Amino acid sequence: MGDMTAEEKSGCPYPGVSEGSVPADTDSAAPGCPAPDLPAGTQWEIEAHIQAMRKARASAATSHVSTDKAEQMAQNAVEQRAIRRGVDEISTDFVDALGKKLGYGHPLSHRTGLPTFTWTPEAEERLMEVPAFCRELTRWRVEFTAIKKGLGNTITPAIMDVKYQMWGEVSHAIQGRHQDGLPWTETARRRFDTVPEFVRGQVLEAIEGNARTMGAAEVDDSVVDRVIERWSTSGDFHEGLYGFR
Repeated sequence: MGDMTAEEKSGCPYPGVSEGSVPADTDSAAPGCPAPDLPAGTQWEIEAHIQAMRKARASAATSHVSTDKAEQMAQNAVEQRAIRRGVDEISTDFVDALGKKLGYGHPLSHRTGLPTFTWTPEAEERLMEVPAFCRELTRWRVEFTAIKKGLGNTITPAIMDVKYQMWGEVSHAIQGRHQDGLPWTETARRRFDTVPEFVRGQVLEAIEGNARTMGAAEVDDSVVDRVIERWSTSGDFHEGLYGFR
């Protein structure tokens, strides 16, 4: 794995933890180093956490997020997937396998970082029209579309339109389905009125899919808040099950 940092040599790879901040009776990977707050039976191997944090820090710039945000996304994405799959110990193999599954742009994705993109001021301004909770996802998907279609390394509004059109076709099909879904409260549904039409269908489908997984009988504001919080802190928007690519 190469030379370890002083923090890693201490046996405490978890960011933001200061020595002495942990109660004396806390079980942890190293003295003064608490493991992340996970359900009983789910734990990180120290080497796995070091691997995930290194990858996140290295990818932060090309993921267009801060180092702290990249680390948060990496840790939460791994933990959420591990909990859902009933994994007892998060290993380096688990982290590596997830990196192969996550989409371009996520700090843990093996695809992130090649190549590096430049966004024109006009494209950046247009991106700001997308709601904050799915803005990072939109940036990543636009860049990956540019890679797949050989559109170059400079993102312009015209290149954004290529992805937006692809999303729009899927979004309209989703919204046009005649299927019984979960009921939505009026206030929850109204929160998505400002989501651009070209992606609204995928967003609503992803929200409802996560609501079903949570066991919710309806989609209300509290469900929406929980799903958006998961997305915002993990960057794992479809979690391998729902959402848009």
